[in-house]
Amino acid sequence: METSHHHEMPLVDRLRNETQAHHASVEALPCFQALVARALPPEGHRALHQALALLHQALTRAFADTSHPTLAALGAEAPSSHPLLEHGLVSGAPEDRLENHALIGALALGERMRSAAHREPLSLLGYHYALRLALFPLPGTTPWSGFAQRLEGLALEAAQEEGVLRAAVELFSEVRSLLDALHPPREHAPAWWLNRDAGGHPITTDLDELRAALRAAEASWEEFPYYAWRYGEHGRRFSWSDSAWLVTLGGQDEARVWKHISWLGGLLAGRGMPRLMLERHLLVLSRELVHAKPVRRQAYGVLGQVAERMAGERRRVIDDQELRMFGEDFDARVGLEWSQRLRGAGELLAAAVADECWGLAQAVPSLASWMKEPARFPSPWIHAVEETLLRARSLCRVRFPSGVAGRE
Repeated sequence: METSHHHEMPLVDRLRNETQAHHASVEALPCFQALVARALPPEGHRALHQALALLHQALTRAFADTSHPTLAALGAEAPSSHPLLEHGLVSGAPEDRLENHALIGALALGERMRSAAHREPLSLLGYHYALRLALFPLPGTTPWSGFAQRLEGLALEAAQEEGVLRAAVELFSEVRSLLDALHPPREHAPAWWLNRDAGGHPITTDLDELRAALRAAEASWEEFPYYAWRYGEHGRRFSWSDSAWLVTLGGQDEARVWKHISWLGGLLAGRGMPRLMLERHLLVLSRELVHAKPVRRQAYGVLGQVAERMAGERRRVIDDQELRMFGEDFDARVGLEWSQRLRGAGELLAAAVADECWGLAQAVPSLASWMKEPARFPSPWIHAVEETLLRARSLCRVRFPSGVAGRE
């Protein structure tokens, strides 16, 4: 009985209730208290200003990208200037390099808002609520009233409401990490801001390159729903940090880049991600980079070349047309509902077999064990997986009679 009552609560009240604890933990931080007391050192103040400017800028762009009337109306409202954060907030965004690594987190959240605008547009309501209404409310104002009125006219499904709440909580926790690191100042490796588990590997800190890397990662997640389904939030952050590391290989000679990327491809294939996924990611990444910084076209070209070389290996076992056929055949076997739930599964299975033919022994087991889990998939799906692997493997024997398949 309790849950149905829970959902009868107006969304604006749910937002307030479910972000209350997050709000309190932000307000308890030394950085927030120093800000209110106007005692935040200039460099911390400047970094906070820049981070919020990046977030406002990204949210404004995300609103501009959507055609939803309520969202478009909200996006057109200019955020009022805040006494604690001085004027010109949106113009305070950095232009090229990030002088403070804490801004990397704000940048990642900004790109995520923009990809959310495509995937679940109404989640922008949650970001808007947290960033513009809840986090730094203007003294003596009640920003809720206008927002509550806008929400009243919206009939949201349960999943959409959850998306709005998730977005608000996400923004709170990202801003909390940011404030926590700004004052007293804490040093973290740049990659930490994308992925706490990434270790200290290098990533680009160039603003345009970083945005391109994040956009490419988000595009990969949109192309392969398998990523989100299997690896969740934790995996997404690895995609961000890996993508930002790949950018640093631009401009090195091809043999060296191939060595690095082959190593990564083998590692990921052994964890259930066929090299096809990396191949496609590299193509999108080099395109995004060239688009962001055309002057470095030549340097970024090496990523595209390596992707082509990887594709060349795969095509010697299963060419593009065969790959597509495996995909279509698999979809026909599992039926419309399941083929839409997990787009591209047939292609991934065939691609894993191609990796196996090139000597990556774990490529198939690491993918197939997950794809054949009866608790997750119905039996027609599991039969389709087995049939696809069988047929793809028969191609491998045809192509490599000389035992290349066993090579290390």
